[in-house]
Amino acid sequence: MSSSTAHESVLLWLRDDPSWLRALLELTGHAPCPATLVVEDSALRVAFPVEVAPDLVLRDGARWVLVEIQRHRDPEKARRWPLAVAAMANRYGPDGELVVITHSASVARWASHAAMHRAGGTRWGVAPTVLRLGPVEAEVILAKGPPEMAVFAAWVMQGRHGRAAAEVARRALGRAATVADERLRRATQEGILAVLHPSVMEQVRSAMMIDINQLPKNPALERWKDELRAEGEARGVAAGEARGEARGEARGEARGEARGEARGEARLLVRILRRRGFELGADAEARLLATTDLDRIECWADRALTAASLDAVFSDD
Repeated sequence: MSSSTAHESVLLWLRDDPSWLRALLELTGHAPCPATLVVEDSALRVAFPVEVAPDLVLRDGARWVLVEIQRHRDPEKARRWPLAVAAMANRYGPDGELVVITHSASVARWASHAAMHRAGGTRWGVAPTVLRLGPVEAEVILAKGPPEMAVFAAWVMQGRHGRAAAEVARRALGRAATVADERLRRATQEGILAVLHPSVMEQVRSAMMIDINQLPKNPALERWKDELRAEGEARGVAAGEARGEARGEARGEARGEARGEARGEARLLVRILRRRGFELGADAEARLLATTDLDRIECWADRALTAASLDAVFSDD
């Protein structure tokens, strides 16, 4: 699982239905935001000129909420968060807030004061609402939230690969299986699988006797299947593409793994583009899935979150 996959999985879920943010805040004991928020352009400009781009901008009239998915500490946010809040307050008024969502206790502590500053007797900055989704919150979500919210419980377990993570993943998939609408059920399963560690996938598969080929396609699952193939060939086979079974030498193995990771990221990009309503033809999709430059794919994925057109996503490339 790459950092971009874990970041974008929960971001896409909130972008598709901002009302989940209100549900998350309520379930975890925070003051709720309006239920009628809609997604807006996340590029905010102030007069220097400076542009800041929070992960998500939601607004309902004069009420607004900025959302940041923060997996790691980022010193740049110490100045960018006050700029973003100031830009929104200047345009729409002060009735708004910044919500920082993280799975890390240390990042949560950092975020609570990172953008607050003091010089002499002057204090300035912004103290965000920090929504830390940890194991306790995952339990609350699974126990009290609707089954679609199991995605957020699984997101808590990103990077973890012990028994506790596997148990949360198992329960999350069990909750997802109860979603009545087939399309939403598969989307929920896909969101859960996208953030699981490959070894957790193996534990869940064994515990639930899941036919892994019947689950939705996603980068985490594809990489996990690649790793299984590699182990099945005495750890000497690189499993990138289905035909990329290069045995033995470490250099061939690394190339195969790189191709597999690039293909997984490309599939995620295709999903992002479709979720945003872009029409991607069969030829264009085939060329995209054939791209092996991981940095380029991740650059396209970053643009795809806010771009107004496909040309803007793939410009200058």
